[in-house]
Amino acid sequence: MAEQGSSRGALIIGVAVVLAALIAAGAVSSFKRAGDDITVTGSAKRAVQADLAVWQLDVNGQAGTQLDAARVARDGSIRTRAFLAKQGFPDSAITVRAPTTFAVNEFVNGSETGRILGYRVMVQVELRTPDVAKVAALAGDVGALLGENIPVVAQAPQYLYARLPELRGPLLAEATRDAKARAEEILKAVGSKVGRIKAVRVGVFQVTKRNSTEVNDYGMYDTSDREKEVTSVVRVTFALQ
Repeated sequence: MAEQGSSRGALIIGVAVVLAALIAAGAVSSFKRAGDDITVTGSAKRAVQADLAVWQLDVNGQAGTQLDAARVARDGSIRTRAFLAKQGFPDSAITVRAPTTFAVNEFVNGSETGRILGYRVMVQVELRTPDVAKVAALAGDVGALLGENIPVVAQAPQYLYARLPELRGPLLAEATRDAKARAEEILKAVGSKVGRIKAVRVGVFQVTKRNSTEVNDYGMYDTSDREKEVTSVVRVTFALQ
Protein backbone atom coordinates (compact mmCIF):
# COMPACT_ATOMS: atom_id res chain seq x y z
CA MET A 1 0.00 0.00 0.00
CA ALA A 2 2.88 2.36 0.84
CA GLU A 3 4.44 1.70 -2.56
CA GLN A 4 1.11 2.43 -4.30
CA GLY A 5 0.82 5.73 -2.35
CA SER A 6 4.34 6.69 -3.34
CA SER A 7 3.69 5.87 -6.99
CA ARG A 8 0.47 7.86 -6.95
CA GLY A 9 2.29 10.86 -5.38
CA ALA A 10 5.05 10.68 -7.97
CA LEU A 11 2.43 10.55 -10.76
CA ILE A 12 0.65 13.63 -9.37
CA ILE A 13 3.96 15.53 -9.16
CA GLY A 14 4.85 14.50 -12.70
CA VAL A 15 1.52 15.71 -14.05
CA ALA A 16 1.92 19.02 -12.19
CA VAL A 17 5.38 19.55 -13.68
CA VAL A 18 4.09 18.86 -17.20
CA LEU A 19 1.14 21.24 -16.71
CA ALA A 20 3.47 23.96 -15.38
CA ALA A 21 5.72 23.56 -18.41
CA LEU A 22 2.76 23.80 -20.78
CA ILE A 23 1.48 26.93 -19.00
CA ALA A 24 4.92 28.53 -19.13
CA ALA A 25 5.27 27.69 -22.82
CA GLY A 26 1.87 29.21 -23.50
CA ALA A 27 2.80 32.34 -21.56
CA VAL A 28 6.04 32.71 -23.53
CA SER A 29 4.21 32.28 -26.83
CA SER A 30 1.60 34.84 -25.78
CA PHE A 31 4.33 37.24 -24.71
CA LYS A 32 6.06 36.85 -28.05
CA ARG A 33 2.86 37.68 -29.89
CA ALA A 34 1.55 40.31 -27.47
CA GLY A 35 3.57 43.34 -28.57
CA ASP A 36 6.80 44.70 -29.84
CA ASP A 37 8.40 45.99 -26.66
CA ILE A 38 9.47 44.98 -23.17
CA THR A 39 9.83 47.12 -20.01
CA VAL A 40 12.53 46.19 -17.51
CA THR A 41 13.83 47.76 -14.29
CA GLY A 42 17.57 48.21 -13.86
CA SER A 43 19.56 49.41 -10.87
CA ALA A 44 23.08 50.41 -9.91
CA LYS A 45 24.77 51.01 -6.56
CA ARG A 46 27.89 52.80 -5.48
CA ALA A 47 29.52 52.80 -2.04
CA VAL A 48 30.67 56.28 -1.00
CA GLN A 49 32.14 58.06 2.02
CA ALA A 50 30.68 61.30 3.35
CA ASP A 51 32.89 64.23 2.33
CA LEU A 52 31.06 67.07 4.09
CA ALA A 53 30.01 67.42 7.73
CA VAL A 54 27.47 69.94 9.01
CA TRP A 55 27.44 70.40 12.79
CA GLN A 56 25.00 72.71 14.54
CA LEU A 57 25.67 73.96 18.06
CA ASP A 58 22.81 75.78 19.81
CA VAL A 59 24.06 78.29 22.38
CA ASN A 60 21.36 79.27 24.90
CA GLY A 61 21.17 82.20 27.26
CA GLN A 62 18.38 82.55 29.83
CA ALA A 63 17.79 85.47 32.18
CA GLY A 64 15.11 87.66 33.69
CA THR A 65 15.46 90.27 30.95
CA GLN A 66 15.80 89.87 27.21
CA LEU A 67 18.94 91.99 27.19
CA ASP A 68 20.72 89.81 29.77
CA ALA A 69 19.67 86.59 27.99
CA ALA A 70 20.97 87.97 24.68
CA ARG A 71 24.29 88.88 26.30
CA VAL A 72 24.77 85.35 27.70
CA ALA A 73 23.94 83.78 24.32
CA ARG A 74 26.21 86.18 22.43
CA ASP A 75 29.14 85.57 24.75
CA GLY A 76 28.58 81.81 24.49
CA SER A 77 28.54 81.93 20.70
CA ILE A 78 31.80 83.91 20.65
CA ARG A 79 33.45 81.33 22.89
CA THR A 80 32.03 78.47 20.81
CA ARG A 81 33.46 80.01 17.64
CA ALA A 82 36.82 80.46 19.38
CA PHE A 83 36.72 76.82 20.51
CA LEU A 84 36.14 75.60 16.93
CA ALA A 85 38.91 77.85 15.62
CA LYS A 86 41.23 76.41 18.26
CA GLN A 87 40.49 72.94 16.87
CA GLY A 88 41.86 74.07 13.52
CA PHE A 89 38.67 74.92 11.61
CA PRO A 90 38.99 78.03 9.42
CA ASP A 91 36.81 81.06 10.08
CA SER A 92 35.10 80.55 6.70
CA ALA A 93 33.75 77.18 7.87
CA ILE A 94 31.93 78.71 10.87
CA THR A 95 28.64 80.60 10.63
CA VAL A 96 26.95 82.36 13.56
CA ARG A 97 23.25 82.85 12.87
CA ALA A 98 20.98 85.64 14.10
CA PRO A 99 19.60 85.11 17.64
CA THR A 100 16.11 83.76 18.28
CA THR A 101 14.23 84.95 21.38
CA PHE A 102 11.64 83.01 23.37
CA ALA A 103 9.57 84.20 26.32
CA VAL A 104 9.59 81.89 29.35
CA ASN A 105 5.95 81.85 30.48
CA GLU A 106 4.65 80.93 33.90
CA PHE A 107 2.46 77.82 34.10
CA VAL A 108 0.18 76.83 36.98
CA ASN A 109 -1.48 73.41 36.89
CA GLY A 110 -0.58 73.09 33.22
CA SER A 111 -2.08 76.44 32.17
CA GLU A 112 -0.37 79.74 31.32
CA THR A 113 -0.94 82.55 33.77
CA GLY A 114 0.07 85.28 31.32
CA ARG A 115 3.07 86.18 33.44
CA ILE A 116 6.52 86.14 31.81
CA LEU A 117 9.22 84.73 34.09
CA GLY A 118 12.11 85.59 31.84
CA TYR A 119 13.60 85.17 28.37
CA ARG A 120 15.64 82.58 26.51
CA VAL A 121 17.81 83.58 23.57
CA MET A 122 19.33 80.99 21.24
CA VAL A 123 22.23 81.60 18.85
CA GLN A 124 23.08 78.80 16.45
CA VAL A 125 26.71 78.25 15.48
CA GLU A 126 27.04 76.08 12.36
CA LEU A 127 30.20 74.35 11.20
CA ARG A 128 30.53 73.15 7.58
CA THR A 129 33.72 71.32 6.79
CA PRO A 130 35.14 68.51 4.64
CA ASP A 131 37.09 67.31 7.69
CA VAL A 132 34.47 64.69 8.52
CA ALA A 133 36.69 62.61 10.79
CA LYS A 134 37.53 65.57 13.04
CA VAL A 135 33.86 66.51 13.44
CA ALA A 136 32.98 62.91 14.29
CA ALA A 137 35.69 62.87 16.97
CA LEU A 138 34.55 66.18 18.49
CA ALA A 139 30.89 65.21 18.45
CA GLY A 140 31.77 62.02 20.27
CA ASP A 141 33.38 64.03 23.07
CA VAL A 142 31.38 67.23 23.58
CA GLY A 143 32.70 67.30 27.14
CA ALA A 144 35.63 69.35 25.85
CA LEU A 145 33.17 72.05 24.81
CA LEU A 146 30.91 71.77 27.84
CA GLY A 147 33.96 71.78 30.09
CA GLU A 148 34.46 75.44 29.24
CA ASN A 149 31.07 76.23 30.82
CA ILE A 150 29.51 77.21 27.50
CA PRO A 151 25.68 76.83 27.62
CA VAL A 152 25.51 74.85 24.38
CA VAL A 153 23.42 71.97 23.04
CA ALA A 154 25.29 70.05 20.33
CA GLN A 155 23.11 68.52 17.64
CA ALA A 156 24.08 65.26 15.94
CA PRO A 157 26.37 66.01 12.98
CA GLN A 158 24.97 65.59 9.48
CA TYR A 159 27.23 63.65 7.11
CA LEU A 160 26.68 64.49 3.45
CA TYR A 161 28.10 63.45 0.08
CA ALA A 162 28.77 66.70 -1.77
CA ARG A 163 29.73 65.05 -5.08
CA LEU A 164 26.36 63.36 -5.57
CA PRO A 165 25.54 65.42 -8.73
CA GLU A 166 28.73 64.09 -10.36
CA LEU A 167 27.65 60.53 -9.60
CA ARG A 168 24.14 60.75 -11.06
CA GLY A 169 25.12 60.44 -14.73
CA PRO A 170 27.44 57.41 -14.40
CA LEU A 171 24.97 55.62 -12.10
CA LEU A 172 22.06 56.16 -14.50
CA ALA A 173 24.16 54.80 -17.37
CA GLU A 174 25.09 51.75 -15.27
CA ALA A 175 21.45 51.17 -14.29
CA THR A 176 20.41 51.37 -17.96
CA ARG A 177 23.02 48.76 -18.89
CA ASP A 178 21.68 46.57 -16.10
CA ALA A 179 18.15 46.92 -17.49
CA LYS A 180 19.37 45.93 -20.96
CA ALA A 181 21.17 42.87 -19.58
CA ARG A 182 17.98 41.77 -17.79
CA ALA A 183 15.91 42.29 -20.93
CA GLU A 184 18.37 40.17 -22.95
CA GLU A 185 18.10 37.32 -20.44
CA ILE A 186 14.29 37.39 -20.59
CA LEU A 187 14.13 37.55 -24.38
CA LYS A 188 16.38 34.51 -24.79
CA ALA A 189 13.37 32.42 -23.79
CA VAL A 190 11.36 33.63 -26.79
CA GLY A 191 14.12 33.76 -29.36
CA SER A 192 14.01 37.54 -29.62
CA LYS A 193 16.56 40.30 -29.18
CA VAL A 194 16.68 43.72 -27.54
CA GLY A 195 16.21 46.61 -29.95
CA ARG A 196 16.28 50.36 -29.51
CA ILE A 197 15.21 52.17 -26.35
CA LYS A 198 11.63 53.43 -26.66
CA ALA A 199 11.22 55.06 -23.24
CA VAL A 200 13.12 55.64 -20.00
CA ARG A 201 11.70 56.49 -16.62
CA VAL A 202 14.24 57.57 -14.02
CA GLY A 203 13.45 56.77 -10.40
CA VAL A 204 14.54 58.75 -7.34
CA PHE A 205 18.03 58.33 -5.95
CA GLN A 206 18.38 56.65 -2.58
CA VAL A 207 21.29 57.61 -0.31
CA THR A 208 21.25 55.13 2.54
CA LYS A 209 23.50 53.60 5.16
CA ARG A 210 25.85 50.95 3.80
CA ASN A 211 24.01 47.65 3.17
CA SER A 212 20.68 49.17 4.21
CA THR A 213 17.40 47.88 2.74
CA GLU A 214 15.47 51.10 3.49
CA VAL A 215 13.91 52.90 0.54
CA ASN A 216 11.38 55.69 0.10
CA ASP A 217 9.11 56.48 -2.83
CA TYR A 218 10.21 60.12 -2.67
CA GLY A 219 13.88 59.31 -2.23
CA MET A 220 15.97 58.91 0.91
CA TYR A 221 19.03 60.77 2.13
CA ASP A 222 20.59 59.37 5.28
CA THR A 223 22.77 61.92 7.09
CA SER A 224 23.58 59.92 10.22
CA ASP A 225 26.27 57.61 8.81
CA ARG A 226 29.60 58.41 7.17
CA GLU A 227 29.53 55.16 5.18
CA LYS A 228 26.83 55.47 2.52
CA GLU A 229 25.41 53.69 -0.51
CA VAL A 230 23.89 55.52 -3.47
CA THR A 231 21.29 53.61 -5.52
CA SER A 232 19.89 54.56 -8.90
CA VAL A 233 16.85 52.87 -10.48
CA VAL A 234 15.50 53.19 -14.05
CA ARG A 235 12.59 51.61 -15.93
CA VAL A 236 13.50 51.16 -19.59
CA THR A 237 11.22 50.11 -22.43
CA PHE A 238 13.03 48.36 -25.30
CA ALA A 239 11.72 47.52 -28.76
CA LEU A 240 11.97 43.83 -29.77
CA GLN A 241 13.95 42.67 -32.78
